[in-house]
Amino acid sequence: MATARPITIEQPSSPASTPRVAGVVIPITRDYRDLIKAARTALPSHELAGVPIRRFVSAVCTAEVEHARRDFALIVSRLNAGALFYDDSDAHARYRLPHEVHAGAALVWLSHLQAHDGDRHGPWARWNTMDGEARRWWVRRRRELLHGLMRAAAAYRAARAALA
Repeated sequence: MATARPITIEQPSSPASTPRVAGVVIPITRDYRDLIKAARTALPSHELAGVPIRRFVSAVCTAEVEHARRDFALIVSRLNAGALFYDDSDAHARYRLPHEVHAGAALVWLSHLQAHDGDRHGPWARWNTMDGEARRWWVRRRRELLHGLMRAAAAYRAARAALA
């Protein structure tokens, strides 16, 4: 396994007597973290009534997570701090608001449920080749995933209601 070598940075305008400086990762200062957290705003309320839970999670929670990513990028850009997050493609996740964290969790439950349902419906369905025990396991697992999705959606709604 190769070890990382420090990068040497030379400034062309520096005098010859100036020593060479090895490049280091600049740790993000507490000031930037606090500024980013303070500047984050919640997406305006968008409660959908009478919508099935899968559609609700897909539409609303995706909007929340995308808003978190875009809001973070906008704030970092305004602070001119983009270089601090250059190699960290998931930095926005650390600055999510509590309801956005729950929205992300609900999306994970939804993706697992949809992938699981692919065993019964879809081009690669295995349902017809399963024996009775495998089908019973499949139904139990589907119930677990569906209940997890419902709990995650309820947690998102509760966290969202706490904003008001």
